[in-house]
Amino acid sequence: MNCNYIKNITTLGLALGVFTLTSCEPDDICLAEEAPFVTLKMYYPNSDTDLEDTIFYKAYVNDTLLIESGSNEKDLTVLNLPILTTENRTIKYILEQGSTYKTKFINGNDTVVTTHQAPQDIIYVNYQIDNKYNSKACGFGVFFKDATFTTSNNWIQNLEIVNTTIDDATSTNLNIFAEPRSY
Repeated sequence: MNCNYIKNITTLGLALGVFTLTSCEPDDICLAEEAPFVTLKMYYPNSDTDLEDTIFYKAYVNDTLLIESGSNEKDLTVLNLPILTTENRTIKYILEQGSTYKTKFINGNDTVVTTHQAPQDIIYVNYQIDNKYNSKACGFGVFFKDATFTTSNNWIQNLEIVNTTIDDATSTNLNIFAEPRSY
């Protein structure tokens, strides 16, 4: 093969590569966005002091269909709850303050097993689905607007709505005020 031919192909390849890399604009590349979550931040009552507690959750639609369960074990002051992107709906979140556990008491030949149920509370989140334009590369994305929050107020003493638009996993939507676990 001719050396000039290889040299020309190499030069053309390098020129094409440089042109391709320098012609992209910031909105030409779509980075994977995090799915939106309902983000809860926990505080002690009547305070801005973070409440660090392990919260376990179960998320239901139509009150009975389990869509996800999990906990906030990585960050004990923030809880990210899943949300569905398929249709406007209400999601029921059952929050448990800690985990249910059992104790055994042995008295002679008798063993008494007691189950200690973790305190539970329910938060209902109702929302509307809408679309927003992200960028030329990403196109349109889903966000949730007009979110409303209600609770059964068992161990959660108060709710403070911070943001009724749910469009990422970093903005707090709801502050929860509660006492720490008593066990």
